[in-house]
Formats: sequence, structure tokens, C-alpha cells
Amino acid sequence: MSLALISSLYRSENHLPVFAAAVFGFAKHVSQQGIEVHYLPIVNDGSALERETIDRLAREINANYYGQMTPVYVERETLYASWNRGINLSGAAYFGAWNADDIRSADAFIEGYHALQDGATLVDFAFTRVSVSRRYGIVERQGREHAPALFHPAHFARGNGLGPFFLASRGLYQRVGAFDENFQVAGDMEWASRAQAQARFTGGRQIGGEFLMHGDNLSNSGADREDLEVNIIFMRRRAWDHLRPAHPGALREAWFSWGAQGGIELPPEIEDYLWGPESLERWKRYRREKSQRGWRRRIRLALAARGLIHSAEWSEFKRTRQVNR
Repeated sequence: MSLALISSLYRSENHLPVFAAAVFGFAKHVSQQGIEVHYLPIVNDGSALERETIDRLAREINANYYGQMTPVYVERETLYASWNRGINLSGAAYFGAWNADDIRSADAFIEGYHALQDGATLVDFAFTRVSVSRRYGIVERQGREHAPALFHPAHFARGNGLGPFFLASRGLYQRVGAFDENFQVAGDMEWASRAQAQARFTGGRQIGGEFLMHGDNLSNSGADREDLEVNIIFMRRRAWDHLRPAHPGALREAWFSWGAQGGIELPPEIEDYLWGPESLERWKRYRREKSQRGWRRRIRLALAARGLIHSAEWSEFKRTRQVNR
């Protein structure tokens, strides 16, 4: 097989009907272009419905010679443990990921595959972010916005990482190393931070697909765990200006139990900022302000910029600018 697409599934029943139909149509299209894809759904603690749906999908894909699908059933593990598992199980020269709540573009995938064949080791795409709000189980509002490719070959900051429709070579994976399985949310961003200096990057011209924001996403949710993990990425890089308030107790425990690597020592002022006496109250204010959306947040930031009110979020923005001077 030329390329492995790995799907880590956990409690994915609500997304399976659309996912299964999308994968089947995608598999048919790319197989007609002569691209052999190895589909590896890694089903974590699978329910009967998940097993039945994935087994049926595998039979249909394999019987029609639309590539090969190999379902794998495991106890619950982190997303990045599943990605590592899929890469190690497949002998494909290239790999990518496909979340059950996303829709991949077959045409963008074909473009990315040819870019890898032409010498790129990492391809990332812009994508469409689809925000869905529900009320009583019924879709009430759906918003669509363009999101640029997350990977940047020369600059790494908050917001960079791997887009949901990236493709990479096995050779790059072997040089960079495996995804860090301690991460639950931002492991793709952490891997991208290591891959940046070694990747031969090509940005896709097409839109990679649709990334569905439904409130239960692991990443891009603003959740406390994501804030903690993103801090650890920048602490490992000694990029103090990119740190933001996170739960001080949880961050300190994570840093000393698995986050710190290579004997990294934090400056005293950084330790004080992250988990010193004032850190808990700072985090609560910052978290409360970040949870605001829309016009309220914009008005608050505008007033804070004029010195009319205090804003923890605006204070963090100013701190970053001062450190970068």
C-alpha cells in the first residue's frame, strides 16, 4: 500500500454513518486514480455498533478493491498512541489521519500524495472549519469559515501545528520520532514543533476538507487540558513568551511527571508565573474571559486596550509583546 490513513475512534457512534459513507466514496475515488490506500481504523474500547459498522465498511472496501481496510480493536489509549500504532502496523511509505467527525477531500488528498511522491515529506492544507450548535439534538446553526494551513515551515507559535488533513512520509516520522503518547490533545502540535526543522514542506493548493466543531472536539476547544499541553510544548522549547495561564496544580504535576525532558530547568520567574502564589487567581480570570464569545469579548478587549478596564487576556497579550521586544 502507498499511504496509510489512520482513524482513532472512541465513542464515535454519532459520526459513524456520515464517516462510513465518506470513507467509502473517498476510497472509490482515489483507487480509480491508482493510489493504494491502507485504511486503519483503530477502535478504542469499541461498542457493538462501532464494531459492526467498521467491520461492514471493511468488507465493502476490501471486496470492491478500493484499497485495503484493516480494523484494529484496542483498549482505550490516547489518540497519538493510536496514530503510532497505525503507522507501525502499516508498511506504507506515507501516512495521514482521518478523524471520524471530519470530511476529507479526495482531490486534495490526491494533490498531497503527488507532492509526497515529488519529494515533499510533509504536506498540509487549508481547511473549512464548520461550527455546529445543537438544541435538543437538532442542528440550530451552522457556520463556515476558512482556516489556513496550520503548519509553518519557518515560524512556530500558538496556532501552529498540523492541520487535520496533513500527510507525511514515513522517513520524516523515523527522523523526528514517534508522537508523544503522554499528550491527549496537542500531540500533533508537539510533533510538528519537532518536525519543523527537518520537514521538506509543501503547502497544498486545495482545501483539505471540513473540520467539524461540535463542542466535543479534542483540540481547538479551548479546554483546560489543551492549555496545559500547549504550555508544555513551549516550556520544552524554552519559548517563555508563548506561555499562558493554565491550571497551576495540574500543569506543575504534568511537567514534573512527564513534561520536562532533558533536564530543562525553568527560570524562577517562569515558575512563579506558572504556579506561584498568584497563578491560580490569574488562571481563573483568564479562563473566565476566554470563555466569552462574540461581541462581549471584542468590547472587553477594546476597552482594556484603551486602559478603561482591566483584562487578564489583554494583560497576557501585552506581556507577550514586551517579551518579544
